[in-house]
Amino acid sequence: MKTRFGRKIDLSKPLTEYPNPQFRRDSFFPLNGEWMFEMNNDPIHHGYYPRKIIVPFSVESPLSGIEEEVTSSTVLHYRKMFRLPEGFNKGRVLIHFDAVDQIADVFLNGVKICHHEGGYLPFTVDCLELKDGDNELLVDVKDDTDSDVFPRGKQRRKRGGIWYTPTSGIWGSVWLESVPSEVIKNIEINPDFDEQKLNVEVFFEGRVRSSSITATYKGQTVARGSLGPDNEVTLDISSLFRPWSPEDPNLYDLEIKVNDDVVHSYFAMRKFSLIEHNGHRVFGLNNKPYFLSGVLDQGYFPDGGLTPPSDEAMVNDIETMKRLGFNTLRKHIKIEPLRWYYHCDRLGMIVIQDMVNGGAPYKNLLLYVRPFLNFSLNDTKRYALLGRKNPKSREWFESDLSATVRHLYNCPCIAVWTLFNEGWGQFDSLRLTSALRSLDSSRLIDSTSGWYDQGGGDFLSRHIYFRAPKMQCGSLRALSLSEFGGYALPIEGHTFPGKRFGYKSIKDEATLTKEISDLYTQHIVPQIASSGLTCTIYTQLSDVEDEVNGLLTYDREILKVDEKTMQELNSHLKF
Repeated sequence: MKTRFGRKIDLSKPLTEYPNPQFRRDSFFPLNGEWMFEMNNDPIHHGYYPRKIIVPFSVESPLSGIEEEVTSSTVLHYRKMFRLPEGFNKGRVLIHFDAVDQIADVFLNGVKICHHEGGYLPFTVDCLELKDGDNELLVDVKDDTDSDVFPRGKQRRKRGGIWYTPTSGIWGSVWLESVPSEVIKNIEINPDFDEQKLNVEVFFEGRVRSSSITATYKGQTVARGSLGPDNEVTLDISSLFRPWSPEDPNLYDLEIKVNDDVVHSYFAMRKFSLIEHNGHRVFGLNNKPYFLSGVLDQGYFPDGGLTPPSDEAMVNDIETMKRLGFNTLRKHIKIEPLRWYYHCDRLGMIVIQDMVNGGAPYKNLLLYVRPFLNFSLNDTKRYALLGRKNPKSREWFESDLSATVRHLYNCPCIAVWTLFNEGWGQFDSLRLTSALRSLDSSRLIDSTSGWYDQGGGDFLSRHIYFRAPKMQCGSLRALSLSEFGGYALPIEGHTFPGKRFGYKSIKDEATLTKEISDLYTQHIVPQIASSGLTCTIYTQLSDVEDEVNGLLTYDREILKVDEKTMQELNSHLKF
């Protein structure tokens, strides 16, 4: 099965837009496209690459041109020959890998330049062995999908039901950029909505001799400053203050110059908080009560797997949900390419961002019985029961927690971090909620989405599928129905081959629209006033493999619900 986006892309140069809009330089040389390839059980290079693969699509995906299974003993061998354009090298050349699952060794012109582990976060390497002429880039990858150490998300070697086809190898863009010898390593952007000011911290490798930080709005200069001794600057935005919201997604441009390095970014003036409203704690956007009406978004495509086939495919998902009246996407157990967050920023879509789960295989009792039986577990003592017996697994999650926050910190659309989902690999959630708060105090935290609540975080967060969703919250936290619905309607000719999975079978599109309408009008809308319900996440944006409970089919060809009805329903979800 392919999407219309996958059918029309140029496989010689897929996903060639600049990958990092939040940290953009003028230098960009993409390496996506056709690479030489071989897969075997031999970790040694033999200089033999009889096959071709399309990067950045995983080995299992149709768009890669391979579409084969990978075992824990398989070694994926990639080779790319490239020559830099004349004048490209400004002193240093960096190679960026936006995502490689799971263990990668990188060689440039016969010299090993990097070893990286973990499948969802990017890494960057200095190309010290670069030549003026032809260069040989080799990447060897191993992927043990079911390992209890590394984050794996919804991947499982034996796919089925709510678990999906693995993603192995390079699945994020590979690209080069040239930088001066002294370089801006990172920036941290902190908008102060109440004071109408912006703080920017610059992490610079070298000695700062000159600096200039300029904020503009639609080409008009708003504020300008230079770095202080601590490499920070505070800009006054009050002269042209434009708040960001899904209804009015105002973005400012930001230019950072330090010595000879120049980075372009953007920011938004917005504030996320909990506020009091009619006797309840509710989500607040810019100091006003704001109802989060969203859908679960897993970011899978039938042709690209975890990799969106194109920029247009990402935009289509976001715009379609906005057209239905939703203002929130819960990015479920996946980290997207940074361009996806950029499109949410500019189009106006709030994001609830999940951390990627891992750990040992989860016990069926805890997966399939817990929705019917209300029991709890202490997650500081049940490491083995919840899949975290291996201390390396717990250490890896904590490391990735910090790295994920750093990676996505400057995305204005992200309002909430979800720490754990339905107990998958859950451990020490109260301690980790505190750690997450210290990493980022500007956003809210859903500590335990679904069940096994430990009393932490900003939300009492429930998943209700098999009964009428009635909720009460007697705590200082806000009330969130972070998953519900999941009504299953397969559309012939637009479903993934295999068994079909959902939470309630529906016979046709008209019935689906009516069932969803009844669900919202009878059970969701009344609880906004009575219980302070502040967030609802319908399952889900699109079908995913066996799951046929999407508002869209897996190939994104058919919208199963009536658009005007959904717009009308969402118009009533407000305080």
